[in-house]
Amino acid sequence: MAINTAGQTVSQSADQGTPSRAFGKDVFDATAITAADYVSVTTGFKPRYVRWENVTDRVMIEWFEGMADDTCVKTAAAGTRTLETTNKGITVSSTGFTVSQNATLAAIVASKTCVWKAEG
Repeated sequence: MAINTAGQTVSQSADQGTPSRAFGKDVFDATAITAADYVSVTTGFKPRYVRWENVTDRVMIEWFEGMADDTCVKTAAAGTRTLETTNKGITVSSTGFTVSQNATLAAIVASKTCVWKAEG
């Protein structure tokens, strides 16, 4: 058995030090969510992977290094996965990330609990 390398472009961004990880939980009250706003999370490092999950409604969005700003892969409660490029998403910065409060994305909704994980 051989490793298949045909048709592949491999790029890696291996951290030479200790990988950075951060976890958190946000509980939103009944305040109206404005679609144009974002939730900002400070991790102290630039994430290469972010996962945000609305655990109340079982909606998860993920951002992977190399994706465009304000995009994500959304997994709905039923397990359907879609690449979100028009309903906003996750944008990373040198010190953390932001998540869109877009109602169609449904990752952040009033009166819900969300958990997140970021890895650098």
